Amino acid sequence: MIAQLVNDRRSTAHGSLPLAQVKARHETLIIGYGNDLRSDDGAGIRAAEMIAGRTKPASRSRVIITHQLTPDLADDIAAAEQVIFVDAYVARAPGAELRVEKVTADLAGSARALGHHGDPAGLVRLADRLFGASPEAWLVGIPAYSFAAGETITPETSQMIAEAVALIGERAFSGKTKGERK
Repeated sequence: MIAQLVNDRRSTAHGSLPLAQVKARHETLIIGYGNDLRSDDGAGIRAAEMIAGRTKPASRSRVIITHQLTPDLADDIAAAEQVIFVDAYVARAPGAELRVEKVTADLAGSARALGHHGDPAGLVRLADRLFGASPEAWLVGIPAYSFAAGETITPETSQMIAEAVALIGERAFSGKTKGERK
C-alpha cells in the first residue's frame, strides 16, 4: 500500500507531480492533539481550538485538531511550509514552562513504523518519504498537571495554553485560520 501511495501521482500541465505538490500549500499547519477527556492532556486540542477561532483575513494557515498522530497526516504535513505540533507534557513540578523544540527527522535513518501512535519526527519523515516534502517543524509542549478523567483543565495549564496560543500566533498568523477536526 505504501508503494501505491508513493507512486500515486497526478498529471498536471507540468507533468507528473507528487500529490503534496498538487494540493494547495499552507504557510503554516498547526496540529493540536491529545486526549480532551483526560483533563490537562487535552491542552494541545484546547490550544488548537483557540487558534482556529482567531479571525483575521487572508490566512494561509490551517489548524487540524486530532486525538493522536496518525500516518494519514503525512499528506497534510507535506503540503505545508512549516508545521507546529501542539501537545501536553507531564509537568514534574509547579511552574513548568512551555517547551518549544525543533522537530528533526533523520531523513537518512530508518523510518519507524507508525502504528497506533505516531510522533512528530516520524510524521515529518513519512511526509518526506511519501511526498518528497520535509517542512520546518516545531513541537510546542504545554505543561500538564492532571490526567484524571474529565474535561477540566487546571488553572496552571490554562495559563500555559494562553501563552502557547500567543507564541504560536506570533509565528504562524498572517490572517484567519481554517480549523478542522480529524
